[in-house]
Amino acid sequence: GIDTDKHKYPIGSGIVTFNNVQSYSKAVRAAFIEIKTPKFKKKVQVDPYLADSLCQLCGMHLGPYFCRDENCFKYFCLSCWQLTHPVDAHGGHKPIMRNSKLRTQRTLSHVI
Repeated sequence: GIDTDKHKYPIGSGIVTFNNVQSYSKAVRAAFIEIKTPKFKKKVQVDPYLADSLCQLCGMHLGPYFCRDENCFKYFCLSCWQLTHPVDAHGGHKPIMRNSKLRTQRTLSHVI
């Protein structure tokens, strides 16, 4: 589905429903997929739907940080994120949060 404004004009986002977990996981890990049709070819960014979830490491705190890297692919609370993603080690792992990227960067910059 393509999200539209009140005038039915596309706003640049949409929803994709997958029929199996493997396809969903592959698309989210890739982060970008190319859609090819006879009329157009478009590269789109695929982010997972982020739900309110407990940390999948400790299971005790809310896990607002999601790591899309295939070695993680889990929700983490702030403490577990810091524990498993030290600044000098997992340099390529960037958390995804339900809120805007700006908030993610601000929150992590205070931590680091």
